[in-house]
Amino acid sequence: MATPALPGPKAGVSSLKTSQLAAVTHMLSSTSSSSDDATSPTSSSSPWKILIYDNHCRSIISPLLSVSQLRSQGVTLHLLLHSEREPIPDVPAVYFVQPTQENLSIIARDCQKQLYQCAHLHFATRLERPLMEEFARLVVNTGGLDTIASVHDQFVDFVCHEQGLFSLNVDQSYVVYNDPGAGEREMEAAMDRIAGGLFSVVATMGAVPVIRCPRGGAPEMVARKLNRLITEHPTLIRSKERHQTYHRPVLVIMDRNMDLITPIQHASTYQALIDDVLDHKANRVEFNVKPDAATQEAVKRRGRIPPPVRKKLDIDPDVDPFYSRHKFNPFPEAIESNGAELQDVTAKEGQIRSKTSGTGGADAAAMSGTGGGGGDSSDLATAVESLPILLDRKKKLEVHTSILQAVMNEVAARDVPQFYELETSLATGAYKNDSAKAKKEVMELATDPTKGNVDDKVRLVIVYALSAAGNSADIDEVASEMKNSLETKGSTVGGEEGAPLLSENATRGTLSKEEHARLEMGLRAIDYLKKLRSMHMIPNINDVMQTE
Repeated sequence: MATPALPGPKAGVSSLKTSQLAAVTHMLSSTSSSSDDATSPTSSSSPWKILIYDNHCRSIISPLLSVSQLRSQGVTLHLLLHSEREPIPDVPAVYFVQPTQENLSIIARDCQKQLYQCAHLHFATRLERPLMEEFARLVVNTGGLDTIASVHDQFVDFVCHEQGLFSLNVDQSYVVYNDPGAGEREMEAAMDRIAGGLFSVVATMGAVPVIRCPRGGAPEMVARKLNRLITEHPTLIRSKERHQTYHRPVLVIMDRNMDLITPIQHASTYQALIDDVLDHKANRVEFNVKPDAATQEAVKRRGRIPPPVRKKLDIDPDVDPFYSRHKFNPFPEAIESNGAELQDVTAKEGQIRSKTSGTGGADAAAMSGTGGGGGDSSDLATAVESLPILLDRKKKLEVHTSILQAVMNEVAARDVPQFYELETSLATGAYKNDSAKAKKEVMELATDPTKGNVDDKVRLVIVYALSAAGNSADIDEVASEMKNSLETKGSTVGGEEGAPLLSENATRGTLSKEEHARLEMGLRAIDYLKKLRSMHMIPNINDVMQTE
């Protein structure tokens, strides 16, 4: 039978990410549990193990543990469940997967083949009884039962990107909830998935929240499902009794339609722009850069155009002081701070290196405080010890220098500040009493082929549609003019993240197949939002501002 693995609150646990990391680390150490019978064929005294996960659970682990950290936990190899895997019969395997019928079938087949010494099964969320019984029959019938050492429900079905940021990692969730063709079964399954993910968050925190939501609709249904899961779980009931005298967190569940402008409009802060204009996922940033001069010259001599180099960088505000300080700052401030800090670190590095080489001169004397005397050996030792820390800081700053440059290239090519300023004016009601001016300025920017790509212009028109600045006829006219301009003049800016900044289709006045598909998708989104607005299913921006 599956057993819950719910880490309760512990001393020193100050965040959801820390608690999730503790749960995953405990999961990885399950192969060497003292409760295992040393004489059992499924027990192992070896600290080494293999980690098998599916794509969803890989997303959970990635922000928590690096490859080197996994190795320190005894994981010598980590493989995808759906990949072709060779037998390693003398090493135990830790499976970390979603409890789906497909995954269970693959695990049963692995057990039948005895690919590994034993299998410790850990599911990201609850393994429902019908699936558990079907899996049990399958492993018994195929003769793989002896390979299974343990089965656990971990309840960590969410992705913690930062100490204060998590995601349920559900693709296309908004589309599913708002699809008029979705049946009752699909809607019920989607809400069960959301409630299950939130239950994992509550279970990992070990504290029962006060749940608040608007009455009616999907938020209330999710809240009721979550409340039932909390009530039915005995471990959390005991946790509730322990925490009745403590401060309980508040969980607010809202419909995304309450505020659609925020995720759609352009941004001006460092972290938001990284996510907007670069390929950013799971704390990893990817972008194209031009090859160095020597490479460009060598390729040109062979009569070819040098292709861009794809750069991949990891950024995590929990371990990166610069990113933590400046992720919410305006982009120009981040650029200025990066330059100043990098210059300061480089100067300090130069002083330390010159001092240790005995050629420090006045700078070294000033640093040691000896006034140019014989030097202080203890001060020199301190300087040498601080050098690795200084170099690590310099390395992180240089990473941000590359990212800032990539963001700047995209921002400048697409005129992102102009979109941001106009959208902000629309969202804050600046055109409340002058809808004609709003329409004129949106029309000019949306039809200018030298500014923005297809997505930029569609987002602008969507913000216009969500604001109170335009009526339905004006929105139709602006959208139609935008479409005609893009189809006849094209766009001078590449349509996708990582694509060339200048679109090859701009000279032909046409859109690529991908750009045309994105335009059609955007136009359908505008029509849908117009319908929601006419049925008063999304709040008017003026009403929201009055409420605030």
